[in-house]
Amino acid sequence: MAMGRPSIYSEELADRICELVATNTDGLPKLCDSHNWMPSHDTVNKWRYRYPNFSAKYAQAKRFQAELMAEQVKEIAAEKAYYIDAEGNQKVDPGFVASQRLQADTVKWLASKLAPKIYGDRQTIEQTVTVKHEDALKELE
Repeated sequence: MAMGRPSIYSEELADRICELVATNTDGLPKLCDSHNWMPSHDTVNKWRYRYPNFSAKYAQAKRFQAELMAEQVKEIAAEKAYYIDAEGNQKVDPGFVASQRLQADTVKWLASKLAPKIYGDRQTIEQTVTVKHEDALKELE
């Protein structure tokens, strides 16, 4: 009998999945495809819906993954590609720069969605206002 991908949920398997997600910048489908011990990504997503504890652990793993992605942006930006022009001068390859910019922007966007409080563009300001009952009545007069 051929062995298929695991489809029965266990805490041990859930922890392994979360650890892999938290320590890797690849998305879930790629991780599932590249590790034969992983269930399919559809199964993992069903487990996220069915098991609240797993869903919380998975969300935390994705936040850790966002940190790795943010670090990856610096590595992407540091890569350089040059070419030699007709006069023999070394020049920066503008096509490579555009490709790197797209990769970096994509990784930044993903990180901002995975951990918006840390990497998101929008900052929210919370404010607490206390209104006394007497003050509110005076305002109505």
